[in-house]
Amino acid sequence: MALRRVAGCGAALLFLAAAGLAAQAPLREEQFVYSIVAFNGRDYAGTFARRGAGTIYLLAEVDNFLTARNRMVYFWPITGEWMLDRSLDVAFAGTLELSGRGRGRAPQALGMTPYTYYNVRGEYELNWQVATAAEADAVVQHARGLTAAYYQAMADHQRARLVYEQLLEQIVETIAALRAEGREVSGLAAELEKLTPPPEPPPPDHYVVPPAPVQQAFIVNLPVGEYGIRLLTPEGAVMEGSERRIVAFAPRRAEAVGLEVIPGDKWTRPVESTSPAAVLYVAGSTDLYLRPFHQREYNDLFYEKLRRNDARGNPGLMKWVRIQQVPGAALEVAAGAAPPRTLREQPFFVEQIPGAALGYRIVPYDPAGKHADREPSLRAIHLPITPQQPVLRLRVRDRAGRLLPSGDRQVRVVAPSARARLALLLAAAPLLAMAAVLALRARRVSA
Repeated sequence: MALRRVAGCGAALLFLAAAGLAAQAPLREEQFVYSIVAFNGRDYAGTFARRGAGTIYLLAEVDNFLTARNRMVYFWPITGEWMLDRSLDVAFAGTLELSGRGRGRAPQALGMTPYTYYNVRGEYELNWQVATAAEADAVVQHARGLTAAYYQAMADHQRARLVYEQLLEQIVETIAALRAEGREVSGLAAELEKLTPPPEPPPPDHYVVPPAPVQQAFIVNLPVGEYGIRLLTPEGAVMEGSERRIVAFAPRRAEAVGLEVIPGDKWTRPVESTSPAAVLYVAGSTDLYLRPFHQREYNDLFYEKLRRNDARGNPGLMKWVRIQQVPGAALEVAAGAAPPRTLREQPFFVEQIPGAALGYRIVPYDPAGKHADREPSLRAIHLPITPQQPVLRLRVRDRAGRLLPSGDRQVRVVAPSARARLALLLAAAPLLAMAAVLALRARRVSA
């Protein structure tokens, strides 16, 4: 008994020691890092290259932004990521020396440039733009002007709303007083019916992502290839620890179309079909809602390290990356020998099923009826599924009717067969026999 108590105490002490170590703050270390704001094909995202990261991965032929900084770096074991501490952030001035553009060419010196980036509204498209120098200040001021004008319009609306409510209250009180005296109030009642509240001003919608505050960085836009960089101080000396390699890469395939497949009864669990060779197998119990999207194929290692420099990836694997929905897409559907039919994109609204089912259903969007003043939940192509058409051949077309590459798919309706039921019964037969044997044994023991 004593030995068991000692062993239990030892295990508890070890557990508490491990918990104490885990609770300790990770060790921070002051390092030279490159702060990176890189375009990943869909948007701009930030990462950093610490001292042990010898290579920076960037998309070719697009603007990317690098700054040299002194930061506190630590490893976070819970997520397995290197992180930056906010307690120290010092930017280094100087010149970025870029080499590797070609044998025999002198290195190129890049100075720091004021910049901002933003995304203007379009129809599905990602309209990312970059502004530099004086243009960057003008863009930011334009965005601030739109915001200030909206706030002023909201203030004017609140004052107009207050006047409207005061007038409304005054008329209602007058009508009540006249009715108490038995006098005619039809004129005031008609005036009351004509009163409408002042419309609320719409918020500015020019920017999907407003311009970021103007900052200074080295703007790096490179053709495909490998390059070397290092930071030169204002005195011309090489900053210690600033030498890195840059890999500028491009997609292997850029003109391809994938399909987002949304089951009608499970709209929160869509799946993506990225290859024309993929066959969509469905049970035939619900319709499908399809959203074609443009996609690009990247090297897995390069793309993952573009998004987060300390990430892992497979250099021998290519991956498809969804970019944006195809605007105004159409779906050509063929079944058997019948001529193909064309299905167009439509807006839909997702409604919750009343009662205990706690499910959802996708219905056509009704902006003039029950969905007034509400945005559609999704824009998709409705593909009816019936067991009478077990095989459907799909082809994606753009708004102009042109066939899009890699947009061919096949849908197969898998109907339950009698053989499957028989196999299920045969598989359950041993379990039934065992249950019968156990029941007989229980009776014998009880007897």
